[in-house]
Formats: sequence, structure tokens, C-alpha cells
Amino acid sequence: MHGPDPRNPHPMAGFPQVCFIRNTVSNPQIEIGEYTYYDDPEDSENFERNVLYLYPFIGDRLVIGRFCAIARGVKFIMNGANHKLSGFSTYPFQIFGGGWERHMPELSEFPNKGDTLIGNDVWIGYEALIMPG
Repeated sequence: MHGPDPRNPHPMAGFPQVCFIRNTVSNPQIEIGEYTYYDDPEDSENFERNVLYLYPFIGDRLVIGRFCAIARGVKFIMNGANHKLSGFSTYPFQIFGGGWERHMPELSEFPNKGDTLIGNDVWIGYEALIMPG
């Protein structure tokens, strides 16, 4: 075999800030290709904390290809962050209860940009913000 073992979360001995994150992601809505790494000196194994508003009831996915390099602080905003735009207000009254929940919009009324797809061999720089779709 040539190159590092893709099953080894930390392929660089003595340098734990680099992690092949395919080995550490457990959310079934997140798919990571082989050799894609996340570089974070604080907690390289906790990549999932950077994927925001990824709710199972929405069903969108984050798919990242092989051989990608992801820098510290990158955030992925998923479709769960979207607010309904067609009503009298974008304020999410229904989530606060107190009777407002009776007017919960249908899931289909919220904007949905689909899955967020990152190809192969992509470099995502420090603190980049990736929007849904």
C-alpha cells in the first residue's frame, strides 16, 4: 500500500490536529470521502460541530468528496436554518409554543436548496461559510 491508511483518524504521527474525518463522523446525513481531512488544533475529531441546522426531519445531506482539505472554523449551514418567506413575517412564531404552534407551516413551505455537495479535491479555507445547496 502506498500512502497513509485511510482508516487511521490521525495519519500524521505526533500531529493530532489533522484528522481523516470519515473515521469520526457518525451522523448518517453526513458522508465523507476517503482521505478528506479536517485541520483543527482544538478538536479535529469533532468535525460535526461545524455542520449547523442539520435536522433529520428535513432529510438533507452534506456530502464531501475524497481528498478534500478543510481548515479550522469552516461552517456548513444546512436547510434547517431557513425561515418561511411567504407569510406575513419570517419570524418562527410556532417554535415558541403558547398556542402559536397550532399554526405550524408545512415542511414544504420552507425554502429547501437540496443537499450540500462538495466535490473531490476541494480546499475549503479558514472560517469559510458554506450555505445550503
